[in-house]
Amino acid sequence: MAGFGNPTQAVYSTVRELVENSLDSCDDAQNFPKIDIDIQNLSADTLTVTVSDNGTGVPPEQVPFAFGRVLYGSKYSQQQKRGTFGLGVTMAILYGQITTDSPVVIHTRTETSGGHLYRLLVDVENNLPLVEGKEDSPRADIGTTVSVQLKGDLKRSQERIVEYLRLSTLSTPHAEFTLRIDEDTQLEIGGWSKTIPEPIRPAKPHPRSVDMEVLRRLISKHGERNLEDFLCKSFQKIGKRTASRFLRFMNFSPSRIVSDLNRDELSHLAHALRKYDGFERPDSRCLSPIGKNEFLTATRSVFNVELAEYASLGVNEWQGNPFVMEAVIATGDEFPQSDIPTLFRFVNRVPLLYDASDGILTRALKRVNWSRYNGTTSEPAAIFLHLCSTKIPFKAAGKQSLASIPEIEHSSFQLFRELGRKLGRIKGKSKRSAREMKKMREFSKSLRQIARFGSALAGCDDVPPTDGIVKQLFEVRLDE
Repeated sequence: MAGFGNPTQAVYSTVRELVENSLDSCDDAQNFPKIDIDIQNLSADTLTVTVSDNGTGVPPEQVPFAFGRVLYGSKYSQQQKRGTFGLGVTMAILYGQITTDSPVVIHTRTETSGGHLYRLLVDVENNLPLVEGKEDSPRADIGTTVSVQLKGDLKRSQERIVEYLRLSTLSTPHAEFTLRIDEDTQLEIGGWSKTIPEPIRPAKPHPRSVDMEVLRRLISKHGERNLEDFLCKSFQKIGKRTASRFLRFMNFSPSRIVSDLNRDELSHLAHALRKYDGFERPDSRCLSPIGKNEFLTATRSVFNVELAEYASLGVNEWQGNPFVMEAVIATGDEFPQSDIPTLFRFVNRVPLLYDASDGILTRALKRVNWSRYNGTTSEPAAIFLHLCSTKIPFKAAGKQSLASIPEIEHSSFQLFRELGRKLGRIKGKSKRSAREMKKMREFSKSLRQIARFGSALAGCDDVPPTDGIVKQLFEVRLDE
């Protein structure tokens, strides 16, 4: 379920989890990410995966728990992140530990601390780190290097790793990746954009996204407050007027202390927060879409594209969680020829390479009648769809396909139709332009002959120019 089901997928998942953590760290540092992936074959089925970044680094006191404890992390806030809750990296470390009995090696340096080198294992029974070694170790630059030894099939996973890195430069156009295998450089790619995205602003939870676990965590922080102050302090989009209306709707006194509520009242509060329709839409400033110019530039940089169009439907929500869907539709001989475009999926800037056939995005793609749109049937075309949200509803911990969320499926269907219409309009203009150019060439040829014959009949040596007449006829320049 965590993405380590076989030796091939294990190598890919290890690279992916380490790269995701590095990219998030570079986002926090507001740096242009420079990620180095080094894979060394130790034997026929044993290898070492090392990923280095130029992010913020990990504070020394947090290293053991950040890498040696499951579900340790800071990703519970209402904020877009590539990972979910610090699960993936620890799963990669555990897989390496189980298959090779080797510790993970972490070399890190922050802005305020020197270089530190750790070797650690995970105490599975107690969910605690076992530090085998710790030493001061100079490091030239701020950032982190993580090295995991594991058993896996690199030969079969290499192509998938290269595809993942190529697509990662499409969803994170300002990042650069270098892949080395046995000290031989296999890939250097990225840096399509020279703009670092705006920092993502963490947001308070939206009341419609609340469950009992979230409510308990909020009460542990603000339980001494009365209900009105608690609602205003704990949630976005709730002011005193909204809180007052909501409490009247619940028939709760605003002056009641939150920690005095019994279990049934808390359950009633959580249910009412999810169902009350008087709250505004969630704040979208905690999201980071790729953006039109960057998305189009990266698509044209990674693929051989003839035509490309971008579309986005703006901010929507599912159960109080804001999400933005954006996509690029492109044509070109690099894509397979099919009755429907090839779909490339991204969530929170992470490419999804597995389990595409049974996902809701593929289901929505197949619902569209592509034959309606001019020229999109049975031709090489692809759609690159990016979904960003504060909470991604994955089917499983492997994070490869989305659960069935009606709001997401409906939005993707509408977005696919909008892309079809845009590409249809471009194709229509292109065909009309080709017809006009053909007519212009025919008229130009005929008028030159008329001018030449007319000059000969009139006894004139000079043949008058005809370009101006053609230009007036079509009201465009000949070079268009």
